[in-house]
Formats: sequence, structure tokens, C-alpha cells
Amino acid sequence: MKADVVVAAGDNARACLDAVYRRGGAALGRVTAVCDAPADAALLGELQDQHPQLIVLRTEAKRGRVAAWNLGLFLRSRDVLLLDDDVLLGEGCLEAMLEVLHGSDRIASVAPLVSDPAPSMHLAGIPRLTDVPTARGSCLLLRHALLNMIGGFDPAFERADEAQDDWAMRAQRMGMRHVRANRAVAVVGHPVTAQAEHAHGLLLERHPHLPEQASAALLGAEPHAAAHFVASRRAPPEVCTALPPNGDPLRRFQVLYHSGPIDGRDQLLVMLESPYHLVLGQTGTYRNRALLIAAAHSAQALIAASDQERAALIAELGLQPARVHVVESEAGLTSVFRNVVEHPCEDSLRYRALLANFLRSLGEGADDRLGDTSQGLFGGR
Repeated sequence: MKADVVVAAGDNARACLDAVYRRGGAALGRVTAVCDAPADAALLGELQDQHPQLIVLRTEAKRGRVAAWNLGLFLRSRDVLLLDDDVLLGEGCLEAMLEVLHGSDRIASVAPLVSDPAPSMHLAGIPRLTDVPTARGSCLLLRHALLNMIGGFDPAFERADEAQDDWAMRAQRMGMRHVRANRAVAVVGHPVTAQAEHAHGLLLERHPHLPEQASAALLGAEPHAAAHFVASRRAPPEVCTALPPNGDPLRRFQVLYHSGPIDGRDQLLVMLESPYHLVLGQTGTYRNRALLIAAAHSAQALIAASDQERAALIAELGLQPARVHVVESEAGLTSVFRNVVEHPCEDSLRYRALLANFLRSLGEGADDRLGDTSQGLFGGR
């Protein structure tokens, strides 16, 4: 599999294109650099001398990143990777993104795991991909067949992120998904910041559901698992023992350690929708076994007081033995926290998302109905 590459070229084009040619490997197809300012033409001429196969397009006046990408899209002959020139592809990044794109016919776009400069990371322990609400960013792989169906970016949008959001929603109407390839790393030359607020003006008129969809996509731990992993490479995992007021993270934690019973459906739902990995302790104090069944299958790990309690939890709740731990020291507990961040269990992440959606569907006062349904969903006895 190969992908063409289109670079919106500017002052950083030399480093960006060098990384493309050095790290694109066998997955690299045609490379096009679109010079969006006459002042950059001399630099691109030098790059073309260095890489004779590089195609250079020049615009007469500065038109912006979206216009540059659209111009390059006309020359594609296969799936295409769009880059801003401050992006440096990591080793194997393009190949990994292509593998994710072609893992399903319903994937429209793939973004990489974007990081600021950091040491090499072994990413095999985190989920291979994560669904994202929209196709947005300075490094984005788009499916060739879908571009043929819905076209490129709408020039009616001046901002690149809004043009990308609009393209993503048009793809979604065709039944397509947008994902992040968590094991494909690209480095950006500017600090990685949270996405801007979605949808206003023309974008909101066309896609009024986008703000709600974007907010819902950030609920739970799964969308944040890759970021938690990256944070753990720089420092020990940050652990909170209680959720901040109103569910607002006051610090960037990676783990919520809840050592006590969960009182009801509302508390459980708040915990499930928090962005932290969940670790449960003192499971013997639960009077409501239905809540324990539901919480246990949504947690990354459970802490048991003894080997006997561990065996009973595994048998009663149908848990994977590797997720139930007997911890005898603070160092042991820290080791559990690090393990759930670096090797999250994808099954529990899926259960957690399923259960959160189910609890929201039940509405208020649903505690009495949770018992029968949780045993059916999670196999408890």
C-alpha cells in the first residue's frame, strides 16, 4: 500500500520534506509541495534539486492551507496524506496509518498520535486506533475513493479546521468513520493544544449536531488512553482518589482510584464518563452486587485484600485473572497504576463505553433496573 503526500509548504518545508523522504519508506507515493507564497519559491526550487521526483506547485498569492491542499489533491492517484510543513513524520508513521485506513472500508480518514518532541516510545500496549469525532489536524490521511465521491475541502471556509470538520461531516453522511492511529507518531513543531470549540457560523448551519457529537466523543477513558500513555513516559502516573467538582479535571490525571462502594447509577455514570482509567479497591464493601458487576467490568484493575478474595472476585464476576491484584505495598499499587496506563485492557474500555450509553438510556431512578441488565451484559452471577 502507498499514499501520495501533499505538503502545504512554507518556512519549515525543508525539514518536513526531509522527514517524508527519509521515513516514508515503501509506503511513499508521489510527493507534492504546494508553495503558497512567492517568497518560498526559491527554497522549493532547492528542494526540487535535492529530490528530483518532488512535484512543486506555486500559487500567485497566499491563499491558505486549505487552498494549498486542494490544489495538491488534484494530482493524487491514491490515498493521500496531507501535511502542514511543521509536521515531522515518525519512523513507520505513514505505513501504520495506511494499515489502519485499510483495516475497514468504513474509515474515511486517519490522524496520527501527535506529540511534541519526545524520546522513542513503544506503543504496542495501547489500542491500535481510536474513533474521533472529526477529521482535523495538520497531518491527515484521506481515502482516495471517498475523495472521488465527495470531493475535497469547501473553499467557503477560511479556517482550515472548519473546512476539515465540514469534510468529515460530509463523509459521515456516507456512513464513514474518522480515527486516530495510536501507534503512528508524528511530531509537530508547535505545542499540542486542545481542539478549538467546534461549529459556529456556516459550519453550525450545515452541521448543527457537531458540537454535541464532539463533546460526547471525549467522554470516558478510551479517547484519552493514548495521551495518558504519552504522559506516563515523562513522569509517574498521576492518580486521583475522588473526581473534581462538576466532573471538571483540575489536573491532568491518568487514573481514578476508587477505594469504596459506588452508591448508585448517577455516581457510576460520572465515573464512567470521566477521562481517567478506573481502578477499584475495597470491593468487599459493596452491598449492591449489580453495581459491583457493572463497575468491575468497566475498570482496568481491581485491588483485592487477599488471595481468597481475588479468587472469589474472578469466579463470581467472570473477570480476567490478570485484572485482579493482591497488593501488599504502596509500591505494588503504583505498579498497578502504571500497568493500566501503559497496557490498557481494550475489552474493559469497550464495556465501559457500552455501559455508559446504557445507563444514560435508562434515565433517572434506574438503580432498581440495573441488576437484571448488568448480569446479562457482563456475565456476572
